[in-house]
Parts: sequence; C-alpha cells; structure tokens
Amino acid sequence: MQACWEPRFVEKSALFWPIARASSAFARHDRWPLVPELTAALGEASAVEFVVQRPRGRRSRRAPLDPGALYDAQIAEGRVPTRERNWHDLLNALVWAVFPRAKRALHARQHRAIAARLEPGAQRQPGARTREQDALAMLDEGGVVLLCEATVATALADLASKEPDGPAQDAALAAWSSRGLVTPIVFGHALYERLVLEGPRAIAATCVVASEGPLPADRDARLALVDANLAERLRAEWPARPEQLGHVTLAALSDGAERG
Repeated sequence: MQACWEPRFVEKSALFWPIARASSAFARHDRWPLVPELTAALGEASAVEFVVQRPRGRRSRRAPLDPGALYDAQIAEGRVPTRERNWHDLLNALVWAVFPRAKRALHARQHRAIAARLEPGAQRQPGARTREQDALAMLDEGGVVLLCEATVATALADLASKEPDGPAQDAALAAWSSRGLVTPIVFGHALYERLVLEGPRAIAATCVVASEGPLPADRDARLALVDANLAERLRAEWPARPEQLGHVTLAALSDGAERG
C-alpha cells in the first residue's frame, strides 16, 4: 500500500521497538528511501540485497513459468524483490535486518514447498497453498514471538491457544509482562504495517520462545535469541500447520512492549 512517508513512524507504538534501531537510518529522510538505499543501510545486517520488484509484464498464456523468477526463488539467491514507496515492503526490509537467520530459513521453506509442487513446464503456480505454506505465511506476515522465562512457558503457550481478545488473556499477559517474565516481539511485517496505518486492532499469530534463566537485559541480546531460536525451529520443519501457532491481539501486547 502506498501512503505518505513518515520518518518517525516508530514513535506511534512501543511495539515497534524491535525495528527501531534499523529504522533510524531513515529517520532524517524527508522522502521515501529508495530500494538501493535499503540495501546500503540494511544489507550488511540482513545479508541480502533488496532489489526493485519490476511490474509483471504480459506473458503468453502458454509460456511456462520461470521458476527462478519466483519471489522465494530470488530470495534463495540472496535478492529480496521490493516495491518502491511501499510500507509493507519497507517494513519487511527492516525485519530482515533484525531477524536475518529466521527470515532466510522461513523463505527457504517456502521455496522448497513451491518447487516441490511446480510441475516441469507449468504455466502457473498451484492454486491453493498447503497447510504448511499457510502456517509459514501467517508467521511471516502476522507473527509475534512471546519471549518468556521458562517458568511461564507452558502456561503462556496454553493461554495463547485460547480464543484471542479475552479479558483473561489480556490480564495474564499484563501481569507476566509487569513482572518481567514475558516480552512480546513483533516479527510479522504486515503487523508493523497495520500499526503504521491503522493502529493495533489486529490478531497476531504467536509462538512462545523460552529463555534459559532470566530474560536477557540487553534488547539486542533478546532479538538475537529470538532470531536463532526461530531459525532453528523453522529448519526443523516447524510450523507444519496453522494450528501450531497461538493467537493474541496486538492491543493486549502493548504493556509488555513498553518493557521490551
């Protein structure tokens, strides 16, 4: 979605804290950063190159797809197709800079899943996604990690499996967050886009990451812990279906984000 550039967008919500440092590279811009500027600022941290996503040209209905031109195939080669002047894609680039190992593992899974279903000479991609692809897309676009101490991991996972937007869920998350036992970390770039454009009225797909001992005091250490944990789990074929993800409202996470 195209919209006006807001260089200080991270000030809209405490939930932006994971990408705040990466976004500071553009805080003085009076215009949208160009895609090459994303690579210049974020390429080292993300270990990928952001390239301009070209408009789809007309293709003969009988012409076969080029498997190497598909989105996840390009990422497998180290290039992330990115639209200019687009919140969704800019925020995706910022997430890449913070969670490079997890993002690469996730898109490697998507690439394998698509390649396995693409017949030689196919003229189009398979219509419906698999359950695995649905789960990966939910995490990629709308995922939140609940980083917690091991003492509350089981109870937290059970809580996130309940119907979201309930007062009991909100109260428990607020209590654990106030005691420093849980920190919500937004991973999905579509959730960040929602916060930029519309506020925290959204439901996130959640996963619980338990820390051995107290949560790291340093914010960068917390992010590195989540990146490594997600990458390992994604390489181990998790999640295989949407039911393996919990759910919680973004609004319920705001108190915990203040203490990120």
